[in-house]
Amino acid sequence: MARSEAQKAADKRYAAKVNGKYKPFIVNLTPEELAYIDGVIKAAGMKKAEFLRWAVGELEKRQKQ
Repeated sequence: MARSEAQKAADKRYAAKVNGKYKPFIVNLTPEELAYIDGVIKAAGMKKAEFLRWAVGELEKRQKQ
């Protein structure tokens, strides 16, 4: 399905708004690992970025102990 001109314009506005604010965090996992990890994160009611931030916080807590 083709995107309407209004959708394309909204995409451009969004891209301009977030340009340079975010960088990807790329990791290679097997399909099985990805499915398992995604399931655990979803079951916890979290998004991937939210989980990653939480996990880093937990590692920092362990390092301080």
